[in-house]
Amino acid sequence: MNADARGVPANAELRMKFRLLILLGAVLFLSCDDGVGKNDLHPNYREPMVWGLLSKDFTFQELTYDKAISVVDYDGFRMEPIVLLNGSQVDLLGFTPFEYDYGDTNVIPAYQKYELEVRHFWGVGFCHVVMPGDFALRAPSDTHILARGESLASAWRVSRGAQWYWLSVNVSYDYYDSLGDWGYFELSLDTLVNDTSIVMSPERIFPPVVGQVIDGDGSVTVEAGYGPANDPDGNIANPGDIGNVRGCAVGFVSAVNVPPEKYFYVGAPPANRRAPDGHVQFERFKARLRGRIPRS
Repeated sequence: MNADARGVPANAELRMKFRLLILLGAVLFLSCDDGVGKNDLHPNYREPMVWGLLSKDFTFQELTYDKAISVVDYDGFRMEPIVLLNGSQVDLLGFTPFEYDYGDTNVIPAYQKYELEVRHFWGVGFCHVVMPGDFALRAPSDTHILARGESLASAWRVSRGAQWYWLSVNVSYDYYDSLGDWGYFELSLDTLVNDTSIVMSPERIFPPVVGQVIDGDGSVTVEAGYGPANDPDGNIANPGDIGNVRGCAVGFVSAVNVPPEKYFYVGAPPANRRAPDGHVQFERFKARLRGRIPRS
C-alpha cells in the first residue's frame, strides 16, 4: 500500500479531498451574490426584484395604512413567492406570469422596525425598514395669506427614524399684469429635503409679469421617509440608485409617514379651492417610487 510521508494512506487522502470538493460545491450552489444580483444556480439566472412601500397616510382628513410589495422576475416563477413582514404572511393581491403583488391595509405602528422576507424558488431576499415617527407640519398656517413679494416658509417637526423628507408645494393664482390683462400662474415643486424647513423666494412664486394678484391658494405636503436615498435634486429612480434588498433578491423597499397637509391663500381667498389635496400628491409620490420597477 502506498502512503505519504506522514503515514496517511494515499486513497484516504483522495477521499478526504473529494469530500471537501463536494462540500465546497454545495456551498457555492446554495449561495447568492449580494452584489449585482447573480448567483451560481444558473449562468443566465438573475434574482427577482423586490419593490415595496409601507405607508401611514393622514392626508385627505383620513388615516389609512397600506402595504404594497411587488416581486418581479421576467424569467418567470417556478413557485409562488411567499412574503413575510415581521414573520406574518402578507396577502397575495394579484399576479401575472412575471409579477406577484402583495399587500394589506392593517395598522402599521410608527417608529418601529419591520423585517421583510421574500421566499422564492431560488432562495430568500430580505431587508429591514423603520416606519418614521408621527410628526406634523407647523407652517404655513391654514389661515395664512401669501402676499405678492413675500417668501413662502414651510416647516415641520422632526420625525423620529426618518432618513429624508419629500416635500410637495403647489401654488396657483389669478393675476393682472402691468397692462391690466388677466393671467393665471401655477407652480408645482417636488424636492428632497434633509432638514425640517424650506423657504421659497418671492421671485420663484411671483414672476415679473405679475402686477397684481387677484386671488389663489396653495398646499404643502411632506412625507417622512426611510429607505433607499434619493439624489440631492429630489429625483427618484435614477441610474446609480442603490437598493436595500439583500440575499437572493435585489430591490428597493421604503416606509413613509404622511401627516395632514397644509393649505394657504395667495393674495385673497378664492371662491373655490384649487390646490390639490395631500392624497393626490402622495399618489404622485408613490408612482415615482414604482418607477424603479424595470419594464420588460
